Amino acid sequence: MLATIVFATLSALSNACAAVLQRLAVVDRTSTAARPAWRTAIDLVRQPVWLLGGLFLVGTFGFQALALYFGPLSVVQPVLVLELIFTLGLRVFLLHDDIAARTWSAALVICLGLAAFLVIASPSEGTHVPDAGQWILAVGTRGLVVLVLLLLSRYGSPARRAALFGAATAVVWSVDAAFVKQTVDVLARSGVPGVLTHWPLYAMIATGVLGTVLLQGAYAVGPLAASQATLLIVDPLASITLGVELFHEQLNTSPGYVLGAVASLAVLGAGVVMLSIWAPPVMTAEQLARLPGRARPGADVPRGRVPVPPEC
Repeated sequence: MLATIVFATLSALSNACAAVLQRLAVVDRTSTAARPAWRTAIDLVRQPVWLLGGLFLVGTFGFQALALYFGPLSVVQPVLVLELIFTLGLRVFLLHDDIAARTWSAALVICLGLAAFLVIASPSEGTHVPDAGQWILAVGTRGLVVLVLLLLSRYGSPARRAALFGAATAVVWSVDAAFVKQTVDVLARSGVPGVLTHWPLYAMIATGVLGTVLLQGAYAVGPLAASQATLLIVDPLASITLGVELFHEQLNTSPGYVLGAVASLAVLGAGVVMLSIWAPPVMTAEQLARLPGRARPGADVPRGRVPVPPEC
């Protein structure tokens, strides 16, 4: 269990780095003159800050795979909510933002809710290997949910659209985490040749790409606080249900423990909402200059170009 929590925590930290860096890259490009979406996408791929964020996304995937090798979905995915706290820390140490005391209080509430859930629910590894019918049912129902969320995300305020995009991303990534779990199980049983000849690897890649695309959409349509908060509330809940449904992972189901687990998840969710409300101001393109190795504010940097950090 310790290895599971350590690797899940590293995954959350890596994803926080990716979120901050890629969000900065997105706001830098969208702050310039209006241009076609495909042109913006090409510009992002050429931007060192965005590419560095992409490397952290790879690290996120690797650490998550290791965590899922050692433990169940119902442990790994809730721990990933620590990404919000790591995001705050990154904004302090990298961007030199001032974080209010109430914001750190909300972060403490998240930690307490998460710790209480892991202690009370006592999630344990499942041994069930889902068959094709169970996979089709699980993926089909989640796909329908994602489609509805994306249709709803076409309307409303930027915060609402970002939240719905974040929820859709969370559902896709919960399915992707299930595919990762199945892939590492195949790897443990059959080695690399077995992984390459079984479908979970390719399903994992497909859902990983889809989740990444949806995440970029969430960054583009609204504030990071809205998309990140919704993603980190929905993902653990969706993953817990998938873990129980597909792998028969076990939670403590005695009445008192169920009530305590629900209450701890409610506390965690309340902390996430509080943190999203009391989050620092949305990031701006000017904050790129605060990254270590970047040009100082007011330096002569041509508009639309981003200097490459020496360490990159």
